[in-house]
Amino acid sequence: MPASEIPLSHAPFCRPLVVCGYSGAEPFVERFRELGLIYGARVTLRRRAPLGGSIEVEVGGIRLGLRLHEAAMIYVRPATSDAADDTAN
Repeated sequence: MPASEIPLSHAPFCRPLVVCGYSGAEPFVERFRELGLIYGARVTLRRRAPLGGSIEVEVGGIRLGLRLHEAAMIYVRPATSDAADDTAN
């Protein structure tokens, strides 16, 4: 994992990010894909629940709630200004 990739659970608020990988069992990964969290998708962390219970992310104009342990399985990196660059990796 390159230094610029971090788990979504540790991502900064309101900054555009790009999904660049997963960890965890295949059923989790398949569910992430069904929710639109595919490679190259732009996501933004919008809210964090008190006491670290869950987070809210925005992907494709839709807001999703994820448990913190689920978000830790999704790796993101900062988005570039050029959308073509985001899907190249």
